[in-house]
Amino acid sequence: MLNYSNESNIYGSLVKGVLESVNSQSGFKTISILGARSTPLNYEYKLLEQSKLDCGVNSGESLSLENVLGGMCKVFEGESHVFGLMYRTDCGINHSCSPLGSDVEYTPGFMSMLSFLCDGERMRMLLSFSNISSYSRLFPFDPKTSLVAEGTWDVERNRFCGVACRILNFSDSLSNAVVDDCSLRLSLRFPAILSIKSMASVVGELWSSKTESDPSYFRRIEYSSLNNPLWRFPSLRYVYTERERVGKLCWAGKRRPKSKGNHYPGAQTSDMRFVMSVKYSGEGNVLRSARASPYFVGDRLYRDLLVRGQGVGLTGIPMNVNSVTKSFTNITYRIRFLNPNSESRGDIYAEGTYDRDTGELCMIGCQSVRLKSTVAMQNKTVDCSLAIKIKFSPIDSRSDDRLKGTIESTREKTDPLYVGPMEVLSRSIYVHQAKESVWRMDMEVAMVLISNTLSCIFLGMQLYHMKKHQEALPFISIAMLILLTLGHIIPLLLNFEELFKSSQNQQSLFLENDRWLEAKEIVVRIVTLIAFLLECRLLQLAWTARKTEDHHHRESVWNAEKKVSYVCLPLYITGGLLAWLVNHNRTPKRIVYIGKPHARNLLYRPVNLKRSFQRPPLWKDLKSYGGLMLDAFLLPQILFNGFSNSDLKPLAASFYGGNSIVRLLPHAYDLYRSRRYGKSLDWSFIYANHKMDYYSTAWDIIILCIGFLFVFLIFLQQTFGGRCFIPKRFRENVGYEKVVELQQAGCNLYSFCGK
Repeated sequence: MLNYSNESNIYGSLVKGVLESVNSQSGFKTISILGARSTPLNYEYKLLEQSKLDCGVNSGESLSLENVLGGMCKVFEGESHVFGLMYRTDCGINHSCSPLGSDVEYTPGFMSMLSFLCDGERMRMLLSFSNISSYSRLFPFDPKTSLVAEGTWDVERNRFCGVACRILNFSDSLSNAVVDDCSLRLSLRFPAILSIKSMASVVGELWSSKTESDPSYFRRIEYSSLNNPLWRFPSLRYVYTERERVGKLCWAGKRRPKSKGNHYPGAQTSDMRFVMSVKYSGEGNVLRSARASPYFVGDRLYRDLLVRGQGVGLTGIPMNVNSVTKSFTNITYRIRFLNPNSESRGDIYAEGTYDRDTGELCMIGCQSVRLKSTVAMQNKTVDCSLAIKIKFSPIDSRSDDRLKGTIESTREKTDPLYVGPMEVLSRSIYVHQAKESVWRMDMEVAMVLISNTLSCIFLGMQLYHMKKHQEALPFISIAMLILLTLGHIIPLLLNFEELFKSSQNQQSLFLENDRWLEAKEIVVRIVTLIAFLLECRLLQLAWTARKTEDHHHRESVWNAEKKVSYVCLPLYITGGLLAWLVNHNRTPKRIVYIGKPHARNLLYRPVNLKRSFQRPPLWKDLKSYGGLMLDAFLLPQILFNGFSNSDLKPLAASFYGGNSIVRLLPHAYDLYRSRRYGKSLDWSFIYANHKMDYYSTAWDIIILCIGFLFVFLIFLQQTFGGRCFIPKRFRENVGYEKVVELQQAGCNLYSFCGK
C-alpha cells in the first residue's frame, strides 16, 4: 500500500508505503517503502522567491535560453545527468566539505540530477550524491544522500536559481520521513565560452545559506557536467589558451616535411573521428579503447559543421609560427576512454593544430585527475601536461592502420601526476572507404548469388548431358561428386539457423540496412540448397548406373574408383595434417578489441575481444583447406579417367568448364580486390571470403594455374582418351595389358559356353 501526501508542493515529494503479506502465518516481515513522488497534479512552486534572493555570484559569461536549442527542459529531460563536484582548497579545515552532513562518512565526488517537472523556465528535480561517476538509467535514491529541489530561470543573470531540501526523520522509520531544512541553494548556467580547462556545457554551484557557526554549514561547491551535449548550444565560443605551448611543442625549430603528393582528410570532415587502442607502456602494457572526436574546428562547433556541411573559415595558422599557410587548422578534441580502468583519470580534452598537407595532428591535452583518498580540489583536478602527436595515413592508403601516434607526459617521472607514455593506434577506415565497401559488399552478395545460380545451371546441363549419353554414366567419378556435394552441404549446415532465424551477430553496416543484407543472404542460401539437391540427384544417377552395369564392367569401374580413393584420401589427409601443423606452429599475434561483435560498423574495424596472444582457430584453417579441395574438384575425375582408360565423355563441357570458372573466378577477383581495397576490411569480404579458401597473391596464382590445367586435362582425356597425356611407351604396355584382359575374358566365356 502506498500513501501520497495531500500537499502538491516540494514538501509533498515523498511516497511512503508498506509491503506486507496477506497471510499472517507466512512469516513474511513487513517492508517499509520510501520513494520520490512523480510530479503531482497542479504542482505549486513555493520556494521560487527564496531562490532568486540568493543565486550566487557572476563567474563568467553565460548563454541565455534563446541560445539553447529546445530550451532548458530539453537539456535536462530523460535520463539522469551526472556532475563532477569540485571543492575549495580550504575545505575541511574549519568547516565541513560535504553537503550531506555528518550522517554520511564519505565526501561525495559526483552528483546526479533527475528532472521531474519542467515547464519552460521552472523545474523540479531530485539530486543524489555518490562516489561513483558511472552513468546509469536507474537514478540512485537514498534518503541519506538525496535532496529534493526546485527553482526557476533568472533572465537577468542567465542562470537557474534553485532551493534544495533535505530528507529527515527516516532513521527510526521510513514512514516518518519528511522534506525539511530547505537551507541549500544551487545554481545552473550554460557557459558562453569554453576552454581546454573548462569544457563542461553545464556548470553550477551548491552552497549553504546558513551561518558558518551552524553545524550543517559547508563551503561552496562547484560542479560541472560530465555528459556534454554541446550541439544544443550553437552559440558556444572556444578560446585557445595553449597557443604558445603548442607552438613550442609542435613547430618550433622544426622543418615542415613535404606532402609528397599524398592527400589527407580535411579538418571539417567525418574522417577526423576515430576509435583507437591505447597502450600504456608504464602500466604493464595495459590496452584500453578510446573514441576521439573533435569538439571545435577553428571557432566553430564540429558537429554543427558536419550537419550543415560547411567548411568555410576553418583555415588558420600554426600556433606561434611566423609563416602563414592555409593547410593549418586549429582544432579541439575530446578523447573518451570506452573501458576506464579507474576513477583516478578521466577523459582527455586537447587543443592544437592539424596540418592537412602532412596529416599531422599535434596537441596539448588536459586530463581530469582525482587523487585517491581525497576529494577534488580547485586547480588540482586537471593535468595539462600531455603532449599528443598523431600521424594520419593518406586517404587513399591501403594500410591496415589509419593512424599512429603517442601521448606523453611532459612532467618529471618523480612528479605524482606523471603518467607513462602511451602508444596510439587506430584501424578505423575513412568514410569514403566505408561507402565504397558498402557498394562492394552489395556487389559481392550479387556475385555469390550469380555464382550459385550458374552452378545450378551447369548441373542442369550435366543432367541433360547424362540423359543423352547413358553409356557414359558409370564413368563419372563418385569421389568427385561426393566432394562437390559436401562442398555445398557444409556451408548450409554451418548457416542453417540463419536460414530461418534472424542472426544475432549480423554486421551493422555503414549506410546499409541489416535486414536487407540478411534477406539477400537468405536468397543465397536457398540457391545453394537447390544446387545441393541437383548434385544429390547427379550422385544418385551415377551410383544407380554402376549397379545396373554387367559384372565385368562394374568390377573394372569400381577398381578404378578404388585406385582413385587410394591416391586422393592419403593426399587429402596429408594436406589436412599440414594445415594443422601450420596452424600449430604459427606465431600468435596480440589483438586489440575496439567494438562489440554484434555492433560492428564499417568505420571501426573490429578485431578480437581478448587482450592476450592468440593464434587463429584450427577450424578456420581447415575450412580454408576444404575450399582448396573444392578448387581442385576435377582431380578425382582425372585420376578415374586415367585408371579406367575411358574415351567416353561423361562430363559436359559446360559442367567441368563452367564449375571450374565459378571456383576460380573468386581468386581472380581477390587479386583485383587486394590491389584496390587492401586487407583492412578482410572480415567484411563476402565473395572470395578469406575464411573459406586460401587467398593471397601466391595462392591465387597457383590455384588459377592448377584449375585451368585440370580443365585442359579433362578436355584432352574426353577427346583422345583417359591416358592420352601418358608417354607412348607406357600407353603401349597398358594396351597390351588390356588385350590380355580381353583374351582372359574370352577364354572364360568359351569355357562357360562349352559347358
